[in-house]
Amino acid sequence: MSNRVHNVGFQHSSPFINTSESVMLRKEIDKIIDRQVEHWYQTVPYAAHLEGEVVDPDYYRRHLIETAWRIRLLRVVESKALAEIAKRSPRAAQIWANYEREEMLHDQLFIQDLAKAGVSREEFLATEPYLSTKLLSGFFSYLLDHEDPLGVVAYSYLVEYVNVKLEPRKIDALKQSVGEDNISGQVAHSHTDIHDDHPGEVWDVIRHLLRSDEDIEHLKRYLGEHQKVLGLYFNELYEDVMEPKLRKAAA
Repeated sequence: MSNRVHNVGFQHSSPFINTSESVMLRKEIDKIIDRQVEHWYQTVPYAAHLEGEVVDPDYYRRHLIETAWRIRLLRVVESKALAEIAKRSPRAAQIWANYEREEMLHDQLFIQDLAKAGVSREEFLATEPYLSTKLLSGFFSYLLDHEDPLGVVAYSYLVEYVNVKLEPRKIDALKQSVGEDNISGQVAHSHTDIHDDHPGEVWDVIRHLLRSDEDIEHLKRYLGEHQKVLGLYFNELYEDVMEPKLRKAAA
């Protein structure tokens, strides 16, 4: 007679890849993301706008609004991911829970900066998130229902890696264009990502979720899919805020 209890995370107590293999794979994944970022700058309109000397205030405010909404929507489905991760790896679930605890209320940091930019909490709440943000949240739900929590965690690694690598440059630019006193929330968010090593935390979760070479290939595909959905957002932001202004200026 066999035990009918499953999905408690003890079938694979040891990671599929050892420490040295994890280091090598992470370097490979980071190179993939670096190539995606290069492609991003080449193909997404206004991709580097927030890093410029002059920032359009409407673009800046709408981006902060959407960032806060994205945190609010994704923290719901990322919390659901915890249960699925726990079924596979208690260790990964513990790390993920700590990571989510640190990130859970970061929407308030962006709302704080919104107030300094002239957008009230009431105005923020009255602004519906873009379709691209809703689609990203829906994609996460699809992954949990029909594929694997690895896809959800892959998004966090992509975002955290890019944030730690590029956010300091953007923060320095915003200090000049918007004013250091007006971006304290974003500075605090960036500080947490960097000093709490969020990319390292999320990678540790990934390592404990990988079960096969096929999972590694899935991880690479997830990174590309998430980049495409994020691209939808920045294109939507451009079309909503900047395109009408540029069209008017050219008329």
